[in-house]
Amino acid sequence: MSIENFFDHTCDIYHVESEDVSPGFGLPASPVFSYRNEPDEAAVPCHFGVRSMSVTITQTEPANMMDAKIKLTLPIGTDIRMNDKIVWLETGMEYTAEFPRNVRKHHLFVYIKRTDAQRPL
Repeated sequence: MSIENFFDHTCDIYHVESEDVSPGFGLPASPVFSYRNEPDEAAVPCHFGVRSMSVTITQTEPANMMDAKIKLTLPIGTDIRMNDKIVWLETGMEYTAEFPRNVRKHHLFVYIKRTDAQRPL
């Protein structure tokens, strides 16, 4: 079985961008991080390892917070970076990428984190 048969999901990848913006009133500019509206990598074949997912639920007011960490496997050569936004096209769920790892120049895997409001890592 080849690795291409393992990629049964698709995702979009958005690279994080930094822009210096001043809040006005004579205050100095500081970096603001955001994502583009269009994906940098569109419809990338991948595999979301949901069976290896670890979930943490924290009880807070006014609502509970859910954090989930999933292993994402990608083809070699995919341009993915730390803090990229990953959108699972089948579900529309958004995740934030941790540090990607190259597995013997065969494929990439990266842990992705799902948070309640897509907080930066």
